[in-house]
Amino acid sequence: MEFSIRRVREEDAASIVALLNAIIRAGTHTVMDREVSVDEQRAFIRGFPDRGVFHVAVSNRDQRVLGLQDVVPLAPGSSATRHVGEISTFVALASQRLGIGRSLCQATFAAAKAQGFLKLWATIRAHNPQAVAFYQSQGFRVVGTAEKHAVVRGQYIDEILAEKLLH
Repeated sequence: MEFSIRRVREEDAASIVALLNAIIRAGTHTVMDREVSVDEQRAFIRGFPDRGVFHVAVSNRDQRVLGLQDVVPLAPGSSATRHVGEISTFVALASQRLGIGRSLCQATFAAAKAQGFLKLWATIRAHNPQAVAFYQSQGFRVVGTAEKHAVVRGQYIDEILAEKLLH
């Protein structure tokens, strides 16, 4: 499958929602526990922080979003952590293991560094070993586990905490 990486556009909202809601419904890959609407996603894109990074992987055939990755300032009002960004990655369930995540990381790491981020921080569902392995393959180091960090479908979820220094 041929795809390209580019900055998100507001017109990507419907395709992003289809991707995210399928992952949310699966109930095993994210702590997001409520499906999102196209209007909510458009508002998220419009209100995305100027200093943030938001990339999508799109199919070259039909421009459908196959994956997305964003970096937002960890604590927007604090100068103490200005150098730290929180990263999130989502790849469509049917498009995993095709190099989309790796390609998103290449573009996102470079853009995050250009935006002044020196460190990226990720929280990953502990019961998603593929995601933990993915982040580790991209140079993230596991620094701990936040036990019972979220509640999804009535179950407590542990999250793995990982970091990557951008050199």
